Amino acid sequence: MLNLRIVRGPLEPEENEAILLEYNRLTKAVIPLEEFLHWVQKGPLGPAWHAILETDERRIVGHTSLIPLRTSYGAGDLIPAKSEYSFTHEDFRSTPVRGFENVKRAKFLILVDQLFQHGKSLGLDPIFVSTREVNHALSRRVGCKKADFPLWECLLIRNPVAAARYTPNIESKKRAALLVAGVSQCALWPLLSLTLASKNGALDDVLDSEVRDPDTSRLSFFEDPEYLRWRYLPGQYERLQIENAPNDYVIAKRGSPEKYLRVCQWNLSSKSSVDSAIPALVRLAKREKAIGVRWAVYDNDSMAQCLVTRMRRLGFVCARRNRILMINTNKPNFYEPAAWHVNDSLVSFDP
Repeated sequence: MLNLRIVRGPLEPEENEAILLEYNRLTKAVIPLEEFLHWVQKGPLGPAWHAILETDERRIVGHTSLIPLRTSYGAGDLIPAKSEYSFTHEDFRSTPVRGFENVKRAKFLILVDQLFQHGKSLGLDPIFVSTREVNHALSRRVGCKKADFPLWECLLIRNPVAAARYTPNIESKKRAALLVAGVSQCALWPLLSLTLASKNGALDDVLDSEVRDPDTSRLSFFEDPEYLRWRYLPGQYERLQIENAPNDYVIAKRGSPEKYLRVCQWNLSSKSSVDSAIPALVRLAKREKAIGVRWAVYDNDSMAQCLVTRMRRLGFVCARRNRILMINTNKPNFYEPAAWHVNDSLVSFDP
């Protein structure tokens, strides 16, 4: 028999270690303990809520969590929450849960549903999750509906072999296509380096300085200094401020020979800012010997068309994709993409 308990963190050290060990094993992730603790314990709105399945001997065999987030939407009184670190151990998926013995439902769904209900009773809304398509049916069974966010995935590749090997979540045919595209793009880098060297409109900026003029008309995130410090871990990200445009910036996950320089968050208000940001990212990727530059440009961004046009002219490959968030909410308008200001900072805490 398993026991289900819901608790707000911080958890005991041995509990955190057990959860992360099992999560990394089942998902093949390599999340360090200190980063896991950062996300679930040190959020500006306080630690995450956890639902835990455990044996009578207190062995943890299932887990999910809700991380509360701040948004500038409306009066700023909403508390959205992101679902993270969910799993059930394969050896215990048919073991009854005490108090739910007669519930004919997968243990994972009982676990998640109980935490979602608890979160909503506390005023957490909307609750959302970014997960693989194979899990969407499970999300629907705990009250989630999908919201589609069309985007352009734009890539400029420095190292074709690394791109084919390390680009995540793509099938083998697409890996081969990346290799071919990367070979042709490699010839562009020396030319781009010369052509763009004089475009110095982007400057290094303090990562946690305030993002000005937050968007109150949509669900937007990570716009105040406290949340910027929490979201963007020191040494892992670069923020570029656009010269002569004090409200414009780009924040990117730093690259490496095995990773793209990946844009996570930005505000660009003019073609001039776009023309400053792209060269700066190309130079930064070259300096870090990154695989290349990766930028997911969402359709509802005001500068989406300009960004994609400019990147194509510089040789980026831009392909259509669709990002899906599974959303549980009592407010139907939050199922509409127009209510969200989505970028890759929200999809994963380690993009």
